[in-house]
Amino acid sequence: MLKAYLFFNGVLYILFAIWCTLAPAKTANFLGLDFRSGSGKSEYITVYGGLEFALGLFFLAAALRPELTSAGLVFSLMFYGSLAVWRIYTFLTVPGILKPTYYFGGSEILLAIIAVALFLTRKP
Repeated sequence: MLKAYLFFNGVLYILFAIWCTLAPAKTANFLGLDFRSGSGKSEYITVYGGLEFALGLFFLAAALRPELTSAGLVFSLMFYGSLAVWRIYTFLTVPGILKPTYYFGGSEILLAIIAVALFLTRKP
């Protein structure tokens, strides 16, 4: 189950990275973001493309290499746990959040819950 979870995350982030790199204006608009200059577009492609791609590669490596599986789970707990806490904070304090942000937030919270469940049910 853990390997499937990590593999799913890897594929998810690689697909998202490709989508953000190939269609930055479309994906940014979907997320409620706007480019004020070429610098903003460059930053978006770098972070939402490059960084997301690196996350995907790590999750895939953790799924496929037994010596990285535990690190993948620990990383998932820290990564999604942090995203979930900050996302919930913004949901409670920031007005005008668009529907797609709730979809992403819900996904992050669900992935955090799954990581916690996998951690609690994992055999040493």
